[in-house]
Amino acid sequence: MQLTKRIIPLIICISANVTAQDVHIGLEPLPPIINENGQGFAVDMFKAIEAISDLKFHFHIMNYARAKKELQKQSLDMIGLTPQGHETRDFYQSAEDINWFVPAKIDLFTLDKKYFNIQLLPKQSIGTLRGNADFFSEVLNIPRDKFIEISTLTQLTKMLQRKRLKLITFERASTMTTIKKFNITGVYYKKIAEIPASFAVYKNSKGQALKEKIDKLLAQVKSKSYFFSYFKYHKLTDTGLLSPLKKQ
Repeated sequence: MQLTKRIIPLIICISANVTAQDVHIGLEPLPPIINENGQGFAVDMFKAIEAISDLKFHFHIMNYARAKKELQKQSLDMIGLTPQGHETRDFYQSAEDINWFVPAKIDLFTLDKKYFNIQLLPKQSIGTLRGNADFFSEVLNIPRDKFIEISTLTQLTKMLQRKRLKLITFERASTMTTIKKFNITGVYYKKIAEIPASFAVYKNSKGQALKEKIDKLLAQVKSKSYFFSYFKYHKLTDTGLLSPLKKQ
């Protein structure tokens, strides 16, 4: 009887693993939502979904440009974070956002406030992360040739610190977190947009089925509760001086 009691749960566990649906997600680092080490609020949220479903998530950290390419090749099932409803027309030819988002504020960051006047800036003087320049150029109505794409947030903020870039632009919380991490002082910020940050699946029947399943599961796990400390960045004024940043 004791042996039977031990075997039954083991059989159930093995059965669950065999029938699990693997979901591969390409994630652009966006601390504290998605950290470079594969942790973060969004990852915690998806792990909560695993606990109540047959889905098994596999997280792949990469830049946004690569994530979009891998989704288009169907090497990934989902990518994030995407600017829900605001990506380029080409993107939506093969991708579809899920019905979920967290608000993301986009800021300009500079060591000299005069550079908030975009007209003063020469070509390739605004830094952003790889895969984002086309989107920011379109949404912010800034000429594309003023942008230069950098691989990581660390490199982006370091280039600002060394004055190799006049201005950088990206999502508020992740950029401020990185600036704080490296104790970069004297940085001014200015909000220029607010967009819904989401995830996207490949646009076909398989992707649609995954999207519908995840949409329902996100409601069940009270997804926004995982982002409580992220929302503190939204309470900041629309413009200001970052340094010195208070310890969180």
